[in-house]
Amino acid sequence: MEMNGIPEPVKHRASMNPRQNSSRRRPGVKLFWRKWMVVVTWGIIAAGVSMAVLPETMNRFFSLLFFFIPDHYISFGEPASGYITFAHGMLGSATAGWGIAMLGVLYGSFREGSRKAWQAIAYSVAVWFTLNTAVSFVYGLWQNAILNLIIAELYVIPLFATFRQFFGKSEASATQSRKKSQ
Repeated sequence: MEMNGIPEPVKHRASMNPRQNSSRRRPGVKLFWRKWMVVVTWGIIAAGVSMAVLPETMNRFFSLLFFFIPDHYISFGEPASGYITFAHGMLGSATAGWGIAMLGVLYGSFREGSRKAWQAIAYSVAVWFTLNTAVSFVYGLWQNAILNLIIAELYVIPLFATFRQFFGKSEASATQSRKKSQ
């Protein structure tokens, strides 16, 4: 396009990338933290798939985690141990599905700096952690609560590290002010 008879200079191909020039993208969203969560999420997916397709291996892992004996779940008898295998398969399927949804957010709108993407990850981790940990304590399985704490930390650290990039300093201080006044 010409302006006042002077042709516009040709842009370098790299600068024509729409993702780089998107007005929706928030500058400063740390690539490191997004990639960190992507790696953690692939681990969550792998664990879920393992629970569904390698049930004996995962049953031994959880038996070792909860009872400190790898094959303790077998001592419950056939109907119970079969149900445990089934429940682990269903839980693994749901976990893998949650991970795939999280990857969609991380590769999509989180990358572009969407506040709703940040919130979606934060809320889903918070709900999972709260419910799963509460159930773990109710049934005396503190080992699972510790595992939950480790996994949650792998999301909480990057969420805290990126909060201001998604919400800015003014919103962060406004949130703190509201909490103080309540």
